[in-house]
Amino acid sequence: MKKNTEICQVRNELSHPFERATAYYPAMNSSTYMKRTARNHHWLGGELGQKRVQKLRVGVAGLGGMGSNIAETLIRFGVGHIRIADPDHIDTSNINRQVIANRKTVGLSKAQACAQELRGIAEDFELVSYEQGIAEETVEEFVDGCDAIVDEIDVFPMDRHVLLHRAARERGIPLYSAYVVGLGIHFYKFEGDQYTFEDFLGLPEPQWKAPPVDRLYEIFAQPVPSYLDASGENAYKDEIATRGAPIFGPATLLGHSVVATRLILDAVGSTCSFTNFPKTPVMPEFLALDPVDFTFKKSKMV
Repeated sequence: MKKNTEICQVRNELSHPFERATAYYPAMNSSTYMKRTARNHHWLGGELGQKRVQKLRVGVAGLGGMGSNIAETLIRFGVGHIRIADPDHIDTSNINRQVIANRKTVGLSKAQACAQELRGIAEDFELVSYEQGIAEETVEEFVDGCDAIVDEIDVFPMDRHVLLHRAARERGIPLYSAYVVGLGIHFYKFEGDQYTFEDFLGLPEPQWKAPPVDRLYEIFAQPVPSYLDASGENAYKDEIATRGAPIFGPATLLGHSVVATRLILDAVGSTCSFTNFPKTPVMPEFLALDPVDFTFKKSKMV
């Protein structure tokens, strides 16, 4: 009886009238939750910091190599409410990097496979799944009430990114992204309206659905990794033109770690055992990280 009461209390705190999604409610056990997150507590300033993590509401749009891994990391860390969205299905080429992709899940919808993966880790969080992805009819519900949004929607088309960014911006919600560039990643945080995703794109609206390859390369690949010569750049562009940018699998692990770490620190940093960490740069400043040529630096869009 006590357990059922606890579940109802959690539902009252977390529930939302989701009309266009499937919601999985938490089976909460406070003792188990604190045990499974115990290795976090020192870095969060004890159980108080962990409870702040538990109250976070995060939306992860796009469940590829970056997004599915970010969602898993956030659940393992103890985030209490997560929304996931992706309209695509898993194919064999996803296996090189996506935690949800294996020989048994090929053909499943990414949202379904991700939901199964997350519920296999724990059940003490609310999960909301949008199998139709981010669209005009879902985006408002997806972002409403979130503390942070992660944009890992597939690069094509860009109009869905704009939908997500605008909805988050209207509500003052920070938005995080990481993209594989070469064998490393570029990490972006958008917040406020001084520099928007539309500014980043620098394209007229009619081109958002099919952006020019040269423009995509210009905005995402700068600064170009030192080991990518002219022939490598041309080959890279050729793959982008086929709507299948080359992705080095381990780079997604670097990216998801950076996104999850910075999101958590931004949200609950005031309770951490260390308070002297640098602030997350906000666009047009961003982080360019590459373990191959050891370029771990803050850059700026020009």
